Amino acid sequence: MQQSQLLTFDVFRGISQYLSIKDLLNLQSVSMQMKDNVQLALKALLASIGFNNPNTTTPYNIIFRTIFGRETYFWSFDESVKPFKRRHILGMPVKSIQIGLTYTGILTIQNRMYICLSQEYQEVINQKPKFIIKQDIQMHIFKRFQVKQYSAASKGKFIYLKENGDLIVMFDNQEEYLISKNVEHFETSYYQLVAIFTNPQKIPQLPSEQTRAILYQLQDLTPHNCDQAQKYKQIILPDNEIITQVAIGSSAIYYLTKTQKVYSSDTKNEQVIDPIIKTVHQNYFDKRSIISIYSGLNYFLALSRESIKSIKEWTNEELQVWLAKIGFSDYVNIVKYNEFTGLEFSKQAVLQDFQINTLGLTNAELQIKLSTEITRSMELQYKDYQLFGWGKNDYGQLAAPLSNNVQFTKVALPNLDEDDEIIQIECGWKNVAILTHSGKLYLTENQQKQIKREKDIQQQQQQQQQQDEGGKKRKKSRQEPKDIKDQKEQKEPEQQLQQQQQSKYWSDISKIFIKSNDKREYRHYYVNLSKDYLVVVCSIFDKKTMLNYFPEMLEQKEMQKKFKPTLQVIDRILWDTKFNKEDFIVGYEDRFLGIMEVPFTDFIISQVKSHRVQYFKQKGKIVWDRPRRLDLL
Repeated sequence: MQQSQLLTFDVFRGISQYLSIKDLLNLQSVSMQMKDNVQLALKALLASIGFNNPNTTTPYNIIFRTIFGRETYFWSFDESVKPFKRRHILGMPVKSIQIGLTYTGILTIQNRMYICLSQEYQEVINQKPKFIIKQDIQMHIFKRFQVKQYSAASKGKFIYLKENGDLIVMFDNQEEYLISKNVEHFETSYYQLVAIFTNPQKIPQLPSEQTRAILYQLQDLTPHNCDQAQKYKQIILPDNEIITQVAIGSSAIYYLTKTQKVYSSDTKNEQVIDPIIKTVHQNYFDKRSIISIYSGLNYFLALSRESIKSIKEWTNEELQVWLAKIGFSDYVNIVKYNEFTGLEFSKQAVLQDFQINTLGLTNAELQIKLSTEITRSMELQYKDYQLFGWGKNDYGQLAAPLSNNVQFTKVALPNLDEDDEIIQIECGWKNVAILTHSGKLYLTENQQKQIKREKDIQQQQQQQQQQDEGGKKRKKSRQEPKDIKDQKEQKEPEQQLQQQQQSKYWSDISKIFIKSNDKREYRHYYVNLSKDYLVVVCSIFDKKTMLNYFPEMLEQKEMQKKFKPTLQVIDRILWDTKFNKEDFIVGYEDRFLGIMEVPFTDFIISQVKSHRVQYFKQKGKIVWDRPRRLDLL
């Protein structure tokens, strides 16, 4: 591309930030130069959300519509909106949505915020099964750009944080007020707002010169009293601790630090005139490896995932126990006599000379097995998730027997699939939802609701069976009676085992929004629980469309079904004779530097954790990709 064309595209790219996807697509008909600019802008947008260099000649607008054509589904807790009915939100992909008591906020993948009144919004979604909000002139829409975070939880207010650190509140009369700058992140409840600053700073309403966090009283905040000192309180955070998450309830605030410690503030009996909020260390959560905290109206949740030490950190005694556990008890005394630590053993025991001369291990299969087990143990692995809850459980939202005051306790989790990961926990007024990487969606429900939900799912399955009845009869007629009997005997124990394992407090509602005759594939990206609605944002993959436009991408989609975990890929590269280790590059995510690449031979002796690996390259081509779940090995 020539320099003048690049200059033209740079100008166009700056302008395109203020255009919707629909506006961009309409510009393609202006001229060939404009069409090229639109294609480049869409390519850049696809790359920014993790879709790099598709191996196709298909125009990017078709790729964009097919891959990121997200749709949003609603289900009303009072059943005023029927499930299974699809509701269109915007003429562009939606990243998240929140339906609050006063305002509704919709954030797109371009970080554009659309704000409207919840009352008008709910009237529209109740009356019109399919609509596009941009074309509905009956609603008042407010558009904001470069929005980093937002909240519609507070009554009469909408709070959003821009990418430059400006924290802004919109009141019920649509007036806006900049309440703080240089904010890193914030959290809100029905009455309060906590803002964490990027760097300590001076707040005019507070006496301290170095304020790291502040609490705003929102219940009686108006555009005319935003500057009053009694609306601000300084939160005294623990020294040398970085706050990563905040959870606010009706009577307490909890803080999660980078070191996985939990602190709390009691705000139930705080006086308005007291400008200081103190924090207390919660010892209960020490050594529990808390990774996230969440809050509902009167309850809290903390998600834990404990890591297992790498072999490099093991003592001689721990190494002996491990060898006996994996079937190498005959070599325990040798390790004990030589006083090998885990670090020393992991470096030398993968070498064939050490295995033969020091351990006396001559069997080739056992040599490979020991090297493989050492490679696996070098990776930092994790135990199963644990969930802790406390507070009110009057609707069964804590997945425990009903109680008005639950103390710190372990909460039952749904039966997650092996290697599945929790990507979102959403706390509502009466329910909690869990969304996993595989697209499973679980919801806490009381016993009466759960029975009704199971009946609805059974009815949906019966409808599907009736539609396919003819095909099934033809298939059965071609089978021998003995084969059918064997299938039934094999299937019944599996179903009983699955029902026993499933937690009685959780309902799997993954398919509740999908019509029984819908053959397309759905991937859940985001879930929101408001007072009245459950909202789910999905991406839809239509195989017919993909086959027509770019079959090579459908091929990649099929490859995702056999997606192997990271450790299996490492083992395959190490021990499969058709692979040369020198041909592979590992791309992993560094916490501070972003995506980094290292040769595979350097990676296996490094301390990079397996869950940070994003892709493997073979001779420059990506053959395993975690975000896309692509597996070509």
